Amino acid sequence: MPGVLFSILLPMKRHMIHRLEYMKTLTILVLALVLFQSRSTSQEIRLSLDITMDKLSSSQRDYLQEFQSKLTAYVNEHKWTDAEFYGDIIPVTMSINFLSGTEGGEYSAQVAIASQRRIFIDGRPTENTSLILRVLDPRWSFTYIQGQPLYHDEYQFNDITSFVDYYMFVILGLDFDSMELMQGTTYYQRAATIAQRSQSSNRASEWQGQLNQYSRMNLIGEMQNAQYESFRTAIYWYYYEGLDYMATEKESAQTSIARALENIADALARTSGRALVLSSWLESKSSEFCTLLEGYTRKAQLMNTLIQVDPPRAEVYRRCNF
Repeated sequence: MPGVLFSILLPMKRHMIHRLEYMKTLTILVLALVLFQSRSTSQEIRLSLDITMDKLSSSQRDYLQEFQSKLTAYVNEHKWTDAEFYGDIIPVTMSINFLSGTEGGEYSAQVAIASQRRIFIDGRPTENTSLILRVLDPRWSFTYIQGQPLYHDEYQFNDITSFVDYYMFVILGLDFDSMELMQGTTYYQRAATIAQRSQSSNRASEWQGQLNQYSRMNLIGEMQNAQYESFRTAIYWYYYEGLDYMATEKESAQTSIARALENIADALARTSGRALVLSSWLESKSSEFCTLLEGYTRKAQLMNTLIQVDPPRAEVYRRCNF
C-alpha cells in the first residue's frame, strides 16, 4: 500500500516545489488519495458567468436562453492543459453586458474578466485567493446560432470560442508564471496564435485595437515582449515566494514581495508607464502593498520608487509612508 500511495503522488507536480511538500505527512497522503479519486471530474478552471441583457429585446433574450449554461460548460468541462491540477482550480469570473442584438443572432457586448490566484500554505492550496488579472474588454461582437454546440478548436477561428479560449490561455499563462519563473510562455503563445488567426476574420478590427489602448492583440503582445519579462518574473516573486509564504515565513515573504515590486518598477521605467498589463495589475493590486509590507524595513524607500515610476497611483504610495 505505501508503494501505491507513493506512485500516486509522483505525478502530482504541476509546480514542483509545492507538490513535493504534499509528501510530508500521512494526512497529506490521505488527502492525495481522495483528490486522486476525484480528479476525473475536476478541471483547471472554474468559471462563474454573469450576464446582463437589459438592452436586448425580449425575443433577443429568449434566443440566448441557453447561452450562459453552454458557455459555462464549455470552459469548465474542457481540459485546457496537460498538467494535473489537484485542488488548485483557478477561479475565474466573467461578466457579459450585452449592448445590442439582432433577430438574426448578431450580438455585441462588453466583457469584464477577472482571475484569482489560489494561495498555498505548506504546499497545499487553500480557499484563500488573490486577484491576478482584471480586464474590461470594451467590444466583443459575435454570431450566436441557437442550438449549435460550442466546440473547442484552436485551429479554426470562431467568434465565441476563440474569444473565450484566448482569455483562458492568458489566465493560465499568468497562473503558471506565478508558480514557476517564466512557465506561462506556452499559454501566451497559444493566445497569440488565436489573436493572429482573428486577423483573417471579419472581427479583425476589434481584436487589433489602437496603439496604447486596450485590445486583445496589444495585451498578448505585451506578455510576449522582452521588455515585460521583469513583470512576469515579478508575478512569481509576488505570489509564490511572497503570498504563499506570508503566513509561515513573513520576513522572507516580504523580501520577495519587495523584489517583485522592484521588478515592477523596472518594467514601468522601461516602458515609460504605458504598459496595459502593468497598469491593469497595479490598478487592482497597489492598495494592498502597504499592508503586506507592514513592518518591512525598506518599505518607505520602495514606496518612493513607485511614486516616481507610477504617477497615477502616487497618492496610494504616499499614504503608505505615514
